[in-house]
Amino acid sequence: MNEKLLEEIGLTKGEITVYLTLLKLGETTTGKIIEEAQISSGKIYEILNKLISKGLVSYIIKEKTKHFIATSPNRILDYMHEKEKELKDKENELLKELPFLLAIEKASEKKCETTLFKGFKGFQTAIFEALQELTTQDEVLAMGIISRKEKQYNIVWQKWHKERVKKKIPCRMIFSDKDTDYYKMFKKMKLTEVRAIKGITPSAIDVMGNRVLILTHGKEAGCLSIKNPEIAQSVTTFFYSIWNVAEN
Repeated sequence: MNEKLLEEIGLTKGEITVYLTLLKLGETTTGKIIEEAQISSGKIYEILNKLISKGLVSYIIKEKTKHFIATSPNRILDYMHEKEKELKDKENELLKELPFLLAIEKASEKKCETTLFKGFKGFQTAIFEALQELTTQDEVLAMGIISRKEKQYNIVWQKWHKERVKKKIPCRMIFSDKDTDYYKMFKKMKLTEVRAIKGITPSAIDVMGNRVLILTHGKEAGCLSIKNPEIAQSVTTFFYSIWNVAEN
């Protein structure tokens, strides 16, 4: 007998041993089951009760003593079908609850979604993914911008801002240096306002919709992307406190 199969449909090893013993012995008492199946007397009634609840064992009382009988092996198929129905019912219940669970997941994502992108390629992925989410209802706020960094960063930012302008998304930029060619280029760019203040921050910080990007350039390039409306609002407030005192 493939006992593993019986385990897979939900019977324990003890239940399988007792059931097969009862099939072999026929109608019998607990004493004979314990002796034949090598089951402890402390567990026998627990196992028998579980088998009775599954419809695999029944009993009769003779002279005030319970005699147990294994039901036909065909009952195992019935038990399987009942389990299948239970699973189907639970599946239907889960389908009803699924929208609620998905709503919880979505709400959790809205609370705070943080991703760290490493290296130059990760840096590019972070800023262009953020751009894809932006609409004309958003405004990009950027501060801590320096002109003198590795050329590849300035090139990728120029490409990024050209795409931003195509999407008609406005931007305000606070540079940490001034009067460079890089600064002057943005000064002339459409949908772009530029101001400058020295020593604002060692890293560039951008607000893009509900997302805040903290960007580092150079050999240890990377971007920490935080999607959270409350954090974005806090950084926006800080940005405008700097913007109002920065040089035009």
